[in-house]
Amino acid sequence: MVMSADAAEQPLAPELEAVATAAERQLRTLASEEPANGDHLGQALADAATAAIASGHPIAAVADAEQRGQQRARAALSRELLTRVERAARRRREAEHDLHQAIARAARLGLAHRDIATAAQVAHGTIRAILTRANGDTAPAPPEPEETAPASHGTDMPLPS
Repeated sequence: MVMSADAAEQPLAPELEAVATAAERQLRTLASEEPANGDHLGQALADAATAAIASGHPIAAVADAEQRGQQRARAALSRELLTRVERAARRRREAEHDLHQAIARAARLGLAHRDIATAAQVAHGTIRAILTRANGDTAPAPPEPEETAPASHGTDMPLPS
């Protein structure tokens, strides 16, 4: 459910603000380095929602407040988390490049591909694929099937009509 800009600007009733705050805290904790520490926050959100419903707020308003709190957390954390993802992806590419270089050196030394695969904790076929790419080799294209005439009915004569 998408909230309108007007709904996002209106202040929430105190009970609904408690729901939004609990939802925001829960999402921030889930996005943190130690998300397991936020187990109690699910209960805090449930308690806030129960209190809001008990005070007469419709369940739809409680759900909207929860979404509002989650949206606040996403808006606050998105840039930081995407930057972390980019850094981690860069480190992974660098580590993968280092691994491929080490595999190529081991192969040039004449070590068995199975031993290299065991050390790299990958399948033997992965080593072959890495070395093939490193050498710029490409697999030969499979031969094209020959054009053959369709199978006849045992005779070269046309069928009677």
